[in-house]
This record gives sequence, structure tokens and C-alpha cells, in this order.
Amino acid sequence: MVSRFPLIILLLGLFTTVACSSADKKNAASKPEQTGLTTTQADADEMEGELIISDPWEGFNRAIFSFNNVFFKYMLQPIARGWNFIIPGFLRQGIHNFFNWAYTPGRLVSNLLQAKVKGAGKEIVQFAINGTVGVLGFYNASREIFSLEQTNEDFDQVLGKWGVPEGPYVVWPFIGSYTARGTFGFAGDVLMQPQMVIVPAYVEPETLMANVGIVVGVYSTRAINRVSLDPDEYDNLIKDSIDPYVFIRDIYLQNTRKNVAD
Repeated sequence: MVSRFPLIILLLGLFTTVACSSADKKNAASKPEQTGLTTTQADADEMEGELIISDPWEGFNRAIFSFNNVFFKYMLQPIARGWNFIIPGFLRQGIHNFFNWAYTPGRLVSNLLQAKVKGAGKEIVQFAINGTVGVLGFYNASREIFSLEQTNEDFDQVLGKWGVPEGPYVVWPFIGSYTARGTFGFAGDVLMQPQMVIVPAYVEPETLMANVGIVVGVYSTRAINRVSLDPDEYDNLIKDSIDPYVFIRDIYLQNTRKNVAD
């Protein structure tokens, strides 16, 4: 009989994936100095008038958006607050830095596939600095000492650069806002993440379920830790919006189009 424990880990990992894939996007959108976006309701209304929006599955999307919000509020947020209480702030930031460092290969390949030589060089340099001076990425030495930031490239941008149309907007359970193209880009990003290679090749779990349990356990840790750094961030982002669904959709679409165009 298959053990129930890996199944529980799998479910928790699937649940918490929403923070891994969409919390960073929402975080970027909430920082105008980094993206050029603002986050007032008036700005969202203005964006909707300017954006060409393909949202043929709006009914489905709204239902999933509501589901994700309930999950975030009643499961992920409480767990993250508990993690916040238990784990010191410097260690939680170190864990966050480590994951950003470990996910360098995906950003590096995305830069190379877009012929962004300068971006690829930045990724190589910051990976080397943070892996040595930064002690396997736990300290972001490239930023704190050398003012060198990592890039923000992903496979959605690669597909966009290659001329693949973005397609309709869609909200997925647990993983949040994407376009049709972004969904395939997300799959590419996942395949480039180190745990997808290291766990089966070097850890070599005895069963597929154990393999999956370890991988989603890594996702769970990353997601919970990410949210614990600012548990109220998402609530603060949408608190003044008249329609949070439209607000998040428009910010996401403008942000992803800006990234593809750069």
C-alpha cells in the first residue's frame, strides 16, 4: 500500500506552489520603482482602457481566483505566519536568497535563448559571487557588495521573443495568473529548476511517489518562506481595489508584456 505521507506532502506542495509562481509576480507589480507600474485602483482602470485583453474564460478564471484567495488566506498565510514566528528573519531571508541563487540556471538559459549576452553575463557573475562570498547564495553578496542584481528572465519571455502569441488570460488553481503562452513558459521554468534534476539523479528516491514528495517539499519550503517575509503583502496590494480580479489581471498582463518587449 502506498504510504499516505508522500500524498500529504504532494497536496501541500501543490497548494503552496501558488506562492512560488505568482507571489513574485505580485511582488514585482507592487514595487513601482522596479517595474514602472503603480498599484492604485485608478491606475488599474486606466490600464484596462489601454490594454487589449483576451479573457474568454472569465467565469472560470474568477472562480479559480476566488479559490486561490481562500486558500492563501486560510492555509498558506497562517502557515507562513507560524514560520515567521519560529524562524529568525535573517535565516528566512537567507533561505530566500539561496533559492534565488539556485534557480540561476533557468534565468541564464532564458537570457541565452533571447541572445541577451549582458544578462547572461550578469547571471554567471552573480552566481559565482553569491556561491562563494555569499556562502551558497545565503548572502546576496553580488547585490549588497557589488550592486549587481539578477535578471528577471523566464521562458514566457523567451517564447514571446520568438514570436509566440500570448493567447488568452487564464488563472490556474494554486499557480495563479498566466496567459496560454505563459503556461507553457511556466512548464519550461519548472523543468529548469535544480530539484527537478538533482532529486532523481542524485538523491534517487526508491519510488516515484517519494521522488514527487521531495520535489514538492522543496516547493513548499520555498513558498512558505517567501510569503513569511511579508505575509500582508498581497492583502495590501489589493485592499483598495474595487475588483481585485481585474486589478491583478491588468497588472499581470502589462507587466508580462513589458518584460517581453524589453
